[in-house]
Amino acid sequence: GEAWRMLNKWSVFGEACAVCGGTMRPYRHDWLRRCEGCGVLNAALDIAIPDRPGAGELDEALREDGLAALRERNNAALLDRLTRLKAAPARLLDVGCGPGFLLGAARDRGYAAEGIEPDANTAPAAGSRGVRVRHGYFPDALEPGERFGAIVFNDVLEHIPDLRGTLAAAALHLEPGGMLVLNCPDRRGLFFRVAALADRLGLPGAYDRLWQKGLPSPHVWYFTPANLARAATAVGLQPAGDLRLETVALKGLWARIRFVKGQPLAVSVAAWLFAVATWPLARVAPADAVACFFRKP
Repeated sequence: GEAWRMLNKWSVFGEACAVCGGTMRPYRHDWLRRCEGCGVLNAALDIAIPDRPGAGELDEALREDGLAALRERNNAALLDRLTRLKAAPARLLDVGCGPGFLLGAARDRGYAAEGIEPDANTAPAAGSRGVRVRHGYFPDALEPGERFGAIVFNDVLEHIPDLRGTLAAAALHLEPGGMLVLNCPDRRGLFFRVAALADRLGLPGAYDRLWQKGLPSPHVWYFTPANLARAATAVGLQPAGDLRLETVALKGLWARIRFVKGQPLAVSVAAWLFAVATWPLARVAPADAVACFFRKP
């Protein structure tokens, strides 16, 4: 709604950086700002997450098929690390759980997994996995006294305008010793750097796609792990390590590229060729996805 869009724009055009308190300055586009202190990027892009099921810009079945293989590998690595950091499986909250990939994997490992999902087109798929899924936004969908042993934002935090408020709420809803997991795109990664270079050369297509411009839930942030650590420690959490994750899986790649309805075929083919050609390099180059772990004292 209009209030959500105004909140999003305020997060960008306010003077203070939500990560370090520095000054946000215009950066290359009229919708983009960069902190002159910590370098975090913040975008003023409209958010229009559907609160009722219906047709939209995305083919949800294609998106689920395209991400399944990648999510399976990354979620296994994420849960392996989380289990080592938190000795016993705990009550786990997946914020923005999408179709429930992480929820199913966590449940199978003994976690009491629950999800929150604001998109009415994807929440039913998550609920069909036999776990509790609340349709709404974090933290409003929670009761004030609810506490969790682990809270996970799996490719979600970068979509939320209110960074400080969200992290403070996560700290509040963690039990002592609980873990916060922030899996976010890293602006130091290979694909982001290549897309940013192309954008500077007047070819904005890949850069716009990484920001998910024009989609119902675009990215409004691009972080580094150092940005996340600074923001999380400001709400009393302690860094507990980072984990490099894969960005691209060849299995499902075409479906992942084509889930945006109406995308020109030539654009999809170019994206597929680039991803396949750079796939070996992407496995050793700076990662575009890093999961950061934080503990509540």
